[in-house]
Amino acid sequence: MTLATRALGLAAAVLAIATTARAEIYRWTDAEGSIHFTEQIDRVPPEYRNAARESATEARGPDRVHTYSTAPPDAPARAAADRAPRGEIEVPFQRIGTLMRVDATVNDLVSVPFLIDTGASGVSIPSAYVAKLGLRIRPDTPSVKITTANGVVARPLISLRSVEIDGARVEDLAATVDPGMEYGLLGGAFFNNYVYRVDAARSVITLEPNREMRGGMNEAQWRDRFRSWTDPLRRLEAYLRDHNYLDEHERASLAVRKQELEAGLAGLERNADELGVPQRWREGGGS
Repeated sequence: MTLATRALGLAAAVLAIATTARAEIYRWTDAEGSIHFTEQIDRVPPEYRNAARESATEARGPDRVHTYSTAPPDAPARAAADRAPRGEIEVPFQRIGTLMRVDATVNDLVSVPFLIDTGASGVSIPSAYVAKLGLRIRPDTPSVKITTANGVVARPLISLRSVEIDGARVEDLAATVDPGMEYGLLGGAFFNNYVYRVDAARSVITLEPNREMRGGMNEAQWRDRFRSWTDPLRRLEAYLRDHNYLDEHERASLAVRKQELEAGLAGLERNADELGVPQRWREGGGS
């Protein structure tokens, strides 16, 4: 799985967010397709205020947050005293209507505000934090296309060394950069590493390490990721063995490609080692 495919689910993250009343949250989409949130209507450009008011009105409803849980529905409630031995982490969140906001430390450097959306697969950060993280968006920075209410737009794709919330830490995350959002979006690429549940009354999300995931991916996804490197490498090696008549230029060109595949596979092995990926999860299985 490439960094690009890990970030494609951010379209769902953007379109799935719904705002609600009490602390009125206004949302609008500008001409470039960027989504904006604010609690102050005067911060909305005049041409978008009617749409922002309509969005807030449609979202107005009971004062409760959207909750998510990967715990079994019949799981008994756990006493607070039992949580520490299981490695659980309690993360308090700020309620913004039906949304949940947390502050996460990115790359061990900068605190970034995020809205939790476990229904989305990716991660996005506001462009205002890119420079603070010591990153730059260059002409050759890769991008992914995201569908918004105003059509398809391209967003820069970057790699984050780490995202950490109150001790819950995930490393090597792909993230898109949004030029207009005030908050980042934190989705499944982070939360799939944990079994999580939300206590709306206490405004706390509880995270417990998910033993079936490593780096946001399960066994099948890791196997697919390894095969994306090993399958073309094996085909290329077989082609070189079976085509002894290749001229020097062709053989040199294929040798370069073989080196690229070997380097990519070696990098994936290092990443898997760092994340503690079991050997049996890697292409071809193992003990």
